[in-house]
Amino acid sequence: MGSVVIISGWFLSALVALAVICWAGCALLAVRRRGRAGPIAAGCLAFLLTVAAAADLVNAHYGYLPRLDDVLGVKSWPTASADAALAPGSGRRYPDGVVIELPITGTHSGFGTRDAMIYLPPQYFTEPRARFPVVYLLHGSPGVPTDWFRGGEAAQIGADAAAGRSPGRGPQPAILVAPRVSRGWLDDSECVDGATEHVETYVIQDVIPTIDARLRSIPARADRVLAGMSAGGFCALNLGLRHRDLVATIIDLSGLTRPTYDAGTAKLFGPRPDLAQVVAANTPARYASTLPPNPPMRVWLDCGRADHEPLDDIREMARVLSGRRGFTVTLRLRPGGHDFGVWRPALREALRWAL
Repeated sequence: MGSVVIISGWFLSALVALAVICWAGCALLAVRRRGRAGPIAAGCLAFLLTVAAAADLVNAHYGYLPRLDDVLGVKSWPTASADAALAPGSGRRYPDGVVIELPITGTHSGFGTRDAMIYLPPQYFTEPRARFPVVYLLHGSPGVPTDWFRGGEAAQIGADAAAGRSPGRGPQPAILVAPRVSRGWLDDSECVDGATEHVETYVIQDVIPTIDARLRSIPARADRVLAGMSAGGFCALNLGLRHRDLVATIIDLSGLTRPTYDAGTAKLFGPRPDLAQVVAANTPARYASTLPPNPPMRVWLDCGRADHEPLDDIREMARVLSGRRGFTVTLRLRPGGHDFGVWRPALREALRWAL
């Protein structure tokens, strides 16, 4: 699972060095006036290398596409078709597990049919009667489910958990499900039942029941985890707290504690007489202090110390929920900002705690 890492210091340094060499060559050829073709070619190459270095610098900051495979659109994780992987009695083996894409139809939500990316651990195939806990990975905005497997390295983290590669831990196999929670990369649904899309209903009434029907999941709240990063962190926190009958564990990575739709909540939920009540009911910062103690919940709150706005929200949510009976809260702050440099290790650590 991997290729050339392009967010490392040596790779960026090499790009910068090559760009400098090409610019110097361009200048030298121009001074010596040896035709126009040479300086033009060297200048074009230098320009492309400069753009590539700048793009890689931004990419390295966010850790969005860590490998060359990711830039080229090549999947750096094991894949199989859903039909092949889920065929009964196929006898297939996947030593590191496998990622499939499963279409999930919004029967109740009207959200359409969207492909979910699903990691199945190797034990799913070597232990054909076993059932497994499910971790739902909710992407951010902008974002798509693939983000969890590229920048988030979810397949590698799932494989390591299944193999028990963490010190002091035995195998912790789990199904990881990354559903689509937006209509497009730039769409921000906030995972609510809004004016134009009912994503809360899609996740709760379409995605979870489909996974329990199609896969060998453990269909119990104690074995369901809602996890998310950035806007997906808000999704995980809000949906988890609103549906405690279905979910027992929340992992919120750098999520805010209120809906932050750019056009405003009136546009998000539409014109309705009960708008204030609906907004309040989808704002954990407002309702968390009123939650009853049952059923009990575990909540992992995680954020980079340089990620100031989510950091304040995460700290306050940890304070509020820690003061409520029935909640077991873990607050983890780590170096970094609002990027996969925080979310990759956070997911790895949080899964060890959750499973």
